Order: sequence, then structure tokens, then C-alpha cells
Amino acid sequence: MIIKRILTVMSLALVCSIGNSCGEPAGNGSAISGWEKMGEKTEEEEEENQGQNNQGQETTDPEDPYADCWFKTRGIVAGWGDVYAPYSSYKIDYLEIAKEHGLNTFSIYGPDRTSQLWKDYMAEGAKVGVKFEFQEHMMSFLLPRNLFSTHPEYFRMNKSGVRVEDANGCPSSEGALEQVYLNAKRLGESYKPTNHRYYFWLDDGGDICYCPKCKDYSASDQALIFENTIIKALKELDPDALLAHLAYNNTTNAPKNVKPADDIFLEFAPFHRDWSHPLSETWTEGNSGWTHAKYLKALQENLKVFPKETAQVLEYWMDDSLFSGWDQSNLKPVPWNSKVFLDDLKTYAKYGIRHITCYCAYVGPGYVQKFGFPDFLIEYADGLRDFRKE
Repeated sequence: MIIKRILTVMSLALVCSIGNSCGEPAGNGSAISGWEKMGEKTEEEEEENQGQNNQGQETTDPEDPYADCWFKTRGIVAGWGDVYAPYSSYKIDYLEIAKEHGLNTFSIYGPDRTSQLWKDYMAEGAKVGVKFEFQEHMMSFLLPRNLFSTHPEYFRMNKSGVRVEDANGCPSSEGALEQVYLNAKRLGESYKPTNHRYYFWLDDGGDICYCPKCKDYSASDQALIFENTIIKALKELDPDALLAHLAYNNTTNAPKNVKPADDIFLEFAPFHRDWSHPLSETWTEGNSGWTHAKYLKALQENLKVFPKETAQVLEYWMDDSLFSGWDQSNLKPVPWNSKVFLDDLKTYAKYGIRHITCYCAYVGPGYVQKFGFPDFLIEYADGLRDFRKE
């Protein structure tokens, strides 16, 4: 059984890279480094959501042999060196896991996406029903920092009233929005996902603009202004494009003053939760003061703004980059808890979530060599595939 799970798909040269997940300090190997009481909803809430969320209706992929599964997206986010290591005796065959256990979505950071290696890998993935998407923090590419010297007004104003180029930008600047539009179109043309789901995240942990025009907008509002511009550019390239609004860190709470354009979907990432307890234990407190009750309330509020049919959860149950402190030289075992995972699936399904993906960064040959084969990958895939909503 172990041998069957080991990567035998390809026999080309090894390309390794170390990537990062949400919350990781900016560092090496990012996919873009090579580029220029929480109960059931009431009937009133359900009716309200149905009226607001009449866009982005769920469609069934006729090529998916697991099309009757509750969770339509069953995905992973991993590094190229995690999924592709043909000459390593500790390699993991992620594509075989996908084929045998029902994973259908891969977001892989770190490969040279112009290379034949990557094209071949995508072709092999397509044969087993895997679709590819690209999840990354993109603001420094959408609004290049080298514009600051000539156009400081494109960039955010800090609380002291000074324009700074450290993160994100000024969403009230027409020039900034024009740059974001043009660069979103350029980047979207070069890196199209095979499932029409795009991810152009803002800067990881970046602060917002406090200029007179922006100061009354929350971080979520400001993100959505940029995203409403990005989706316009993407629609010119791909009429079926969907764009993620990442509810994470300072954008976890729902936007209140800005409405999403059509085909922007919620991506909910509970980065500050506690993974040793299920979300249903609402009194549990993670780090940064985020209780599970607070997260579930934020999810509820976001689902009043964004369509629940397309809403996606980005989880960290298997993210060894997080659990190892983003130090690949000092890997820690993933604290996988199948009971927590399965209970969380029930919670997400209760709120109508049908799309789930999870980081498994650093779960590659180095992990296998140190800790043995990560059986939690199989438990994760089987759990998503076999789940049935009660």
C-alpha cells in the first residue's frame, strides 16, 4: 500500500522549491518569485441569503467521477518540491492519491510554469481529473512598488498621514486601480487556472490606507474595491472567471460598505483558530484572540455578502509550513486529528460550504524521510470524498 502511494508518475529532472502559505513571512520559492453559540441559520436568514446569493450557481462537472459528492472542490495547496521529486526514494505520488481517493484540485506554488516539466505534470493531472489553480499574494505585482517614486498617490497612507510603499495600495486612487486592472489582465493571461477560479490576494498581513477618502473603509472593503477592479480585467480574458475574496487575518470580517461584483467568491481562511479542537467547540480560543465562535460569526456574516454556492474554505489542518514555523530545516509532525477534521466538515457543510482546500506545504520527501508516509493525506481525501451532509 505504501509503495502504491509513492510517486512513480514521472522520471524527469528534480526541481525543488520552498513555498509559503498564508501567514508566512515573505520568503523563498513563492510561485510568483519567477514572475514580473453558533447554531443553524433561521429560515429568515436562509431566505435573505437566497435572495442575495442568486449568482454563481453551482454546476456539476460531468468529467468528475465523484460529482455526487457534497464537497465539489476537494483540494490541496502545496509546493512543487512537495509534489514532484522523481528521483527521491521518499517521494509522494499526489496524483495517484488524487486518482484513488478523489482529490480534484491542486494549487502548486514554485514551478517554472513555462517549462515542459510543469506542462507534463498538468497533463498527467488532467488524466486523473485534477484541475489546477494558483493561490498567491499578488498585490506587489498588481501594483509594482517601483511606481512609488513617481506616483506615491497610488500607495497607501499610514496613520501618520504619510504615503508608504510597504503594502497594498490606495483603493481610492484611480491611477492605482488602472495599474491593478492592466496588471491583472497581464498576469491572468499568463497563468490561467483550469477551473476558472482565480486568486489575486492582497499582501500578507499588509496594512490598509488611511487617507481621507479611504479611512472609513475597512480592510475587507478596501480589498473588495481592488477585487472589483481585478474581476473586470479577468472577465475580458475568461468570461467564466471567478475571483476569490480572501477572508483572512485583517479581512476576516465581512465588508460592510462595498458590495462584491458578480462572480467574486468568498475564500474563508481561519488562520488564527485552534486545530486541536473542532470549530464546533465555540469557546475555544486560538491565537490573536480569535475564538471559534468569532470565526463562525464572521463566516455567517460573509455568507450574507458572498454567494454560498461558490464559497470556499482554505484550511490548515495539514500545513506543516505553519506547524514548523516556516522552517523546512526543522520539520515538525503535523498534529493531525481526524475527529477534529471530520467534525469541522460537518460544521462547514452546515453553513452550505461545498468547496474546501487545504495547505499541505512541506509535506513532501523531507517529511516522509523524517516521519514516514503521511497517512493524513489519505484521511483528508477520503473524508472529503465520502462526506454526506446530514
